Amino acid sequence: MEGCPMNFSLLQNVRIVEGPGCVAKVGEILKEAGYSKAFLVFDCGVKAAGIVDKVVAALDSAGVAHVLFDRVLPDPPADIVDEGAEHCRREGCDCVVGLGGGSSIDTAKGINLLRFNDGNILSYASPDTPMKRSPGLLSIPTTAGTGSELSNGLIISNPGEGVKVPILAVNAMSEYAVIDPELTLGMPPGLTIATGLDVFSHACEGYTSILANAMTDMLCEKIMENVAAYLPAAHRDGSSLEARERMLVSASLGGWMLAQASAHVGHSLAHVVGGRLHIPHGLACAYSLPVTLELIAPAVPSKVRKVGEILGAQFSGSETLEEIGRKAADAHRHFTFEVLGVKKLGGHDVDLDMLAGEVEHEVLAGLSPVKVTHENALEMLKRMFA
Repeated sequence: MEGCPMNFSLLQNVRIVEGPGCVAKVGEILKEAGYSKAFLVFDCGVKAAGIVDKVVAALDSAGVAHVLFDRVLPDPPADIVDEGAEHCRREGCDCVVGLGGGSSIDTAKGINLLRFNDGNILSYASPDTPMKRSPGLLSIPTTAGTGSELSNGLIISNPGEGVKVPILAVNAMSEYAVIDPELTLGMPPGLTIATGLDVFSHACEGYTSILANAMTDMLCEKIMENVAAYLPAAHRDGSSLEARERMLVSASLGGWMLAQASAHVGHSLAHVVGGRLHIPHGLACAYSLPVTLELIAPAVPSKVRKVGEILGAQFSGSETLEEIGRKAADAHRHFTFEVLGVKKLGGHDVDLDMLAGEVEHEVLAGLSPVKVTHENALEMLKRMFA
């Protein structure tokens, strides 16, 4: 119909530079874009690893001034984002560089959003709050996980309520992304596993979301195949540049798939449980994905079967819909707990009925191919904690 916006099947507006050592081009990229003073956002771990020094050197060599902001915390609290935005405005910075894992990039994304939009960051959790276009964000991931450098959202914690708040930020995505696998060589094994499992969840949920299409399906399948092959390799030998590059590229493409096809109820579970129990996001996703596969198998059996096959499950073709879900779920549990050695979630003293209500109404749950209800959310939580 004339006047209606086109719903494109695939869109990517982020300008990407990828390759070993390409972090040295950060200053050149910003200078050519016309930026002159960067607000560099990072955490203490990235600083201790010497990565901040590499970025500062690149900025200095290009004559780009910079202000350092090292207040990033895991599961970025809203008040830190608001504080950073005020600092950025006060310093007169005209661009923001997010350096680190998902927490650093999401913090930077929120700070850059508030350079152009009034109010505090949590006010943009409502889809009814208008958001102006917010250029000037350059993202440099140092972990292979969230894909926030190419995604269209950010996750902010509301400390007062103890919950994680997803914010759709189509107008505040990265303008540039610098994907340098050398920056991930120092990731410890535990972080490698947690972030890598997040990549698999992004691709798997994007693959099975109601927003998926044939183009996103092909990309999601390849991402899952890469994680199945290269996450164990990166865990075994963290110095393998091939494995690190494959995982980092997969993470970035997974972030792109979040922007195109989106996660769904697996992430709803992960946001609720992870927020309440302070579980690393990637592990929360790994705990939630098997029960998600069991839930959605009757709706998308061929896709759930493909997920299982990627993880090594064998199918005869005679399985019921429920058996397809169970086989795929068991294959993911084997990959997580046996191949990668992740500890099981186990029991926790939590009100599952309350959590089920939060999952049912979490924003991503509506993109599941099976309608999420209080009853099936409660059943998934019980199996997660079993």
